[in-house]
Amino acid sequence: MKRIVLSVGLWCAIATIGNAQDSLVRRKVLTHLGLLSASGSSLVALQNIWYKPYQTQSFHFYNDGSNWMQMDKMGHALTAYVLTERINSLHRWSSGTYYPWVGAVYGLTYLGILELMDGYSEGWGFSWYDGLANGLGVFFSLGQNYLWNEQKLLPKFSFNRSPYAMYRPEVLGKNFAQQVLKDYNGQTYWLSIPLRKFLHFPEKLSFLCLSFGLGCEAKLVGDSDSWQQFNAYREFVFSLDIDLRQVAPNRPVLNRILSSVNYIKIPFPSLVFSKENKPFRWIYY
Repeated sequence: MKRIVLSVGLWCAIATIGNAQDSLVRRKVLTHLGLLSASGSSLVALQNIWYKPYQTQSFHFYNDGSNWMQMDKMGHALTAYVLTERINSLHRWSSGTYYPWVGAVYGLTYLGILELMDGYSEGWGFSWYDGLANGLGVFFSLGQNYLWNEQKLLPKFSFNRSPYAMYRPEVLGKNFAQQVLKDYNGQTYWLSIPLRKFLHFPEKLSFLCLSFGLGCEAKLVGDSDSWQQFNAYREFVFSLDIDLRQVAPNRPVLNRILSSVNYIKIPFPSLVFSKENKPFRWIYY
């Protein structure tokens, strides 16, 4: 959760920096100074707000690879991917050049420091699985840029408030904002594939995607699939989606705005495969 909160803050700082107008050289210097300042400030704030209630210990590990049906690891990977992509986009804007490794270096360094801070905290510990998920998210962006010079496979996120948070609000969230980050029952992580990138498809439908989602239900305890009357299970979802980059490609300002939120899955009718006998949903998000 804390990585998502901090990364959203860093994302907002990135957007704010990107509003400045100046020469490329000056803009590039100011951009990277702003990024470094935002990163450092957020880490200091995290130390004072998030870690301060817990005692500092010697460096230790924490094995959470089987917790939450790995939905938290999907969140790590998506956060790392989005952070890498947005920094790459900002670097291209500020310098006039495109080097995919820039976002990867920032993303791995920033998220790596967070994992190290976990390793010294009594409340957590260094998780190899978190680090692996972060790395997968970063390299999913980096790999596509080097393979295709673009992002053809689009990780996305959706949230629908679940009925389970009311049973454990201290764990799954007491309000909507907390539940978006903490209630994995309401989260779905998607991989959207723009059909025209791989098939002979009409240009006017270049925005249309096929999307595959992963979610879970009735998961109220991280390290157990059973709690009171609830038994957790996975959900596999097939749906359609919209690549927002292709909605207004000839309108630069609007396209930049839409591209910055292209990590949110658009609701569509869906097929859901799980142990629940309701395979078709008119709207799934």
